[in-house]
Amino acid sequence: MSAISSFQDGLDVSRPDEMTPEEIEAYRSEYTGSNKGLLDSFEFWLEFRPDVLKRHKARTRHYSNTVEPAYPLVGLLGAIHQYTIAAFKEGVAYEIRLAQTNGAPRTDILDTLSVAFIHSGHRGMYAAADYSEYLRSYVDPPPAPRFPESWSFDPQAFDSGMDYSVREASREDMDRVQEWYVRTLGELPRYVRFLAQHRPGLLKAYRDRYEHAIRDSLPKQMLPWLMLNYNVVRGFHEGIRENVLLGRALGMTREQLLDAICFGVLHAGANALGIAEEAAGDLLRQYE
Repeated sequence: MSAISSFQDGLDVSRPDEMTPEEIEAYRSEYTGSNKGLLDSFEFWLEFRPDVLKRHKARTRHYSNTVEPAYPLVGLLGAIHQYTIAAFKEGVAYEIRLAQTNGAPRTDILDTLSVAFIHSGHRGMYAAADYSEYLRSYVDPPPAPRFPESWSFDPQAFDSGMDYSVREASREDMDRVQEWYVRTLGELPRYVRFLAQHRPGLLKAYRDRYEHAIRDSLPKQMLPWLMLNYNVVRGFHEGIRENVLLGRALGMTREQLLDAICFGVLHAGANALGIAEEAAGDLLRQYE
């Protein structure tokens, strides 16, 4: 396990009540040099309460594990997903720039936005659309390792076998999708059972979006990572459990799943992890 430095983004977070001009310069250089730009939220605290910014920064490195190699792009795409759903257009913009700096081709960004649209509705996509011009002129960075070695791109990974050439949902469609959940997760989520009984066409239409959201480059493991992180933030018990089960089925490690869960603290606070424990604590303990 690697030691965590006292410095985060140029700031000595081990001394929160002290701030030197050298630290401020190093911090601003870090943010402008990464193509993210200076953030008004952090500049506010830098002016009025630097200790608040330092204590916030001291927490961020603990979101992700120190056992496995770090792949910063995973969390950056998670931020794009979360900010799109929240319709935080400034956040979408700076995280896209930072993701590009960290190796994301444009297809990674578009696949992530496609997943986000499942939950964001029009509000989120209007926020993303504000950055369309940047995406039109987006220059892919040179190819480099972006994700854990065991992760892989597989656009057919979530294929339930339903016939999407027909809009109506048949009995065979419902059998196939329910079999997919049981085979993949080991259990059938209640919303699937509910929709299969009462609104089968809606379940089929939802799965059509879900199965085809990732089309061009994201590894299949990013789908449960994004969905797990989002469900921790919004406190949805069943969404947390479903995506821990899915991530496990796709070969994600316990630490990777915990990264997705703990990144949720940024937007939901530590109390949200009580719901994660209730929903999937038993599954995470099985890894041990």
